[in-house]
Amino acid sequence: MGERVTVFYASGAFLKRDGQYLLMKRSPDKKIAPGVWSNVGGKIEAEDSGNPLAACYREIYEETGIPAEKVFNLTLRYIIIRRAGDVIRHSYVYFGETDMADFVDTDEGTLHWVPEDELLNREFTKTFAAMLQHYVYTPEENYVVVGVAENNAGNLQMSWAAVEDFE
Repeated sequence: MGERVTVFYASGAFLKRDGQYLLMKRSPDKKIAPGVWSNVGGKIEAEDSGNPLAACYREIYEETGIPAEKVFNLTLRYIIIRRAGDVIRHSYVYFGETDMADFVDTDEGTLHWVPEDELLNREFTKTFAAMLQHYVYTPEENYVVVGVAENNAGNLQMSWAAVEDFE
């Protein structure tokens, strides 16, 4: 019998407005990544029908109050895959824009507008930190990039590849 693993799917976005990104500082009592910085997002629910874009819009609205019609150019840029024990986590990460400055309070954490030049000066999960470095230092691409987290002697090593249609 093979090894038993489960999967977890999440979707979220980094929204930009006037040279700043909307980030969430996660609540210190969260089970996953307590107290670290993150995008706005969460679990892809059954109601999302396996659609990470629909989940992303839902999560944006639930965590910020920003409706879909106030989110522009929302584009899937990264799929991050990592293992945590017997769970293989897939994160669908979108980047987009909004013209809304205000947001609602949430129990997920606190929301902040962070200047683009300070984006890398926050404590993210290791995989998101690596993804954001790739995003900042890699020119805009027109395809999705998948990042697979590998264990290199106890250190994170990300392998990056473009997800492209081959037919």
